[in-house]
Amino acid sequence: MSTASPDSRSPSPRTDSLYTLLVFLSLVLVLVVVILSAYLRLAGSGLGCAEWPACYALIKSPAGGTESLAAAHLVPAWATVIHRLAASTLGAMVLGITLMALRRKRQPGHNTGLSLAVLGLTVFLSVLGYKTPSPLLPWVTLSNLLGGMAMLAMLWWLGQRSVSPVVGDARAPALRPWARIGVFMVFVQIALGGWVSANFAALACASLPGCGNFPWLDGPWRESLNLFRVLPVTDGGVIITGDVVKLIHMIHRLGAVVTFLYIGWLGWRGLRLGGRCRGTGTAMLVFLLLQLLLGAAAVVFGLPLAMVTAHNAVAALLLLSTVNLMHLVTPRA
Repeated sequence: MSTASPDSRSPSPRTDSLYTLLVFLSLVLVLVVVILSAYLRLAGSGLGCAEWPACYALIKSPAGGTESLAAAHLVPAWATVIHRLAASTLGAMVLGITLMALRRKRQPGHNTGLSLAVLGLTVFLSVLGYKTPSPLLPWVTLSNLLGGMAMLAMLWWLGQRSVSPVVGDARAPALRPWARIGVFMVFVQIALGGWVSANFAALACASLPGCGNFPWLDGPWRESLNLFRVLPVTDGGVIITGDVVKLIHMIHRLGAVVTFLYIGWLGWRGLRLGGRCRGTGTAMLVFLLLQLLLGAAAVVFGLPLAMVTAHNAVAALLLLSTVNLMHLVTPRA
């Protein structure tokens, strides 16, 4: 009688548990980094400053010729320290996840390419933050925001695929393409919100629902959608906004309406499926409604820093809940 020897290349249950733990700890760290990045970016742009709104979009140009956010904006030192510490720890943990993922590559349903993508994104964001910190380059701000959100989504997917079975409802796979569209739409809407922040367009439309009698057909559409535009600045260190930011702001609001309608429908569909999809669909609807209320309240109350930061945080949670629905309706390979 012969017995088959275990495959030494197969990860042990202890290794699997450590991998899952690292993924979810990294997920928490990414969420912390994303929220603190939003807080630092918004505080640095002038939200919550003492001379609001006169101090909004105020920067200074040191003798060296580089731009930095104005020192008058009191950005708390504790937030900067925690952000850097969390980002540094995250880099080490992502490296560990990647190495362990290479050992798990033969396991059913495991996506080694996604783990490598998370590592590549981590390196890219580290280089981006070190080499190009200028607030006059909106694409840098947008890249940091979208990179963090993409890492959040990918880590959530890796974590869920490592511990959770997919839903057994026969109707679930039919929802998969719609869930993919939902993830894409939420991500695009986050990008539009980041574009508003990166272009200092928060005050462009200070009322609801629109910007008054702005000539939309004759507006500078090409410049408003130019991803590589450089923000003009006065000699006094104030960013020149002009009509471009009104278009940017209203595109974000229009995207919010479309996203609200689609994700509302998608969340309702998930709720109707029942089982584990019911909880995810409910979460999507709750985060969606909360996001809409925070966005409207931020405009009505003059963009309080805490409220706008919460708006960014709930956007991340809405993205995670939509990714989770896609996970639940996607069978393992």
